[in-house]
Amino acid sequence: MSGILSDIRVLELTHQPSGSFCAKLLADQGADAIKVEPPGWGDQARHEPPFIGDEPHSDRSTAFLAFNTNKRGITLDVEQTAGRDLFLRLASTADVVIESFPTGRLDEFGLGYDTLSQANAGTVLVSISYFGQRGPYAEYQGDDLVAQAMGGYLYAVTGSSSQPPMGTALQQMEITAARNGAIAIMAALFQREQSGIGTHIDVSTMEAAVSTPSGLIHPFTYTGRSPHRGGSDGNVMDGMHLPTLDGEVTLTTAGTGGRPMEAWAEFLEEPGLLDPRFSTRQGRMEHWQDLHALVAPKLAEWNNLDLMRETMTRGLVVGLVQSPQQVVESPHLEERGYFVDLDHPEVGTLKYPGPGFFLDGRNDMQTARAAPRLGEHNVEVLSGELGLSLREMGLLRAARVI
Repeated sequence: MSGILSDIRVLELTHQPSGSFCAKLLADQGADAIKVEPPGWGDQARHEPPFIGDEPHSDRSTAFLAFNTNKRGITLDVEQTAGRDLFLRLASTADVVIESFPTGRLDEFGLGYDTLSQANAGTVLVSISYFGQRGPYAEYQGDDLVAQAMGGYLYAVTGSSSQPPMGTALQQMEITAARNGAIAIMAALFQREQSGIGTHIDVSTMEAAVSTPSGLIHPFTYTGRSPHRGGSDGNVMDGMHLPTLDGEVTLTTAGTGGRPMEAWAEFLEEPGLLDPRFSTRQGRMEHWQDLHALVAPKLAEWNNLDLMRETMTRGLVVGLVQSPQQVVESPHLEERGYFVDLDHPEVGTLKYPGPGFFLDGRNDMQTARAAPRLGEHNVEVLSGELGLSLREMGLLRAARVI
């Protein structure tokens, strides 16, 4: 696959979604990413449901298929001496190594940054962990929910103020950590062009939660006041999901030129919205039930798409709550060529989202390949590139090194 990173080689030695997604972000832009998995079992994500066809199989996990496009895949046990030696040989040709072992474990294997940089001074090592490589929590383990909790996200962002904290789904902190890692890698590669020397990047998933969104930590550090979850509770005009004929929609005061109630009163043909009680945000929150009684019946007369078209053409802004099917069938995304179909030898044709941006109007995922099967490229990489004979490959397989 060609792309803007086609001259970059990446070795992925990770066990968390953050590491897999970080490598995928680079692979989707053309990097030669080699995913290194333990023999036999492979990446834990291969065993996470849901499975295509409801058939548990290492090549049918939707989580694995989603996070591993454009990679070659090999099996290698780096806890064995022979496996470490092969990994070091591969690392000597790599620009980037991404790992997510518990802090200090890579050094115990003899594969830490000092060793990697001796083999290749230009190596950029990216270590993604839940609490970073140093600090009093560095050796603690976690998961996405722990990162949300420790980063203040559960306290201030998700859920209702009258209910216990509620985590957000879809591994948002893992994904944010992955993006932070990809950005840091780009900066490190630019720095390497000047110095010729690589670096060790320390990415913390907890700090991914702390760094986003701006309304979480900054209000406290700037003013000493703590934000609280439940910002949408009673906020009819900015955050509450309201039913329509065929779904839900979120209204906003954006696009109203500073006259939110006048603009919405005109559009919904509801003069009751001009009541002085609703003229300020505080008033709308205080009298939200009366406001809801005026707005909800009007919205219930609309279909979602018709409502969006009519409001957006007038400069009003709404948040259309779409199902996954509606997203995939969106005429807007279809016109932009956002989704692509990739063929996988085990499960057939799969539809994938693009990277989220276009370069000169081009969606680089158009030339992508689906996630690798377990050990799919062992012969290609270990024999074709490292020069191992088929006999040597057989002995390594028998010893469960590959």
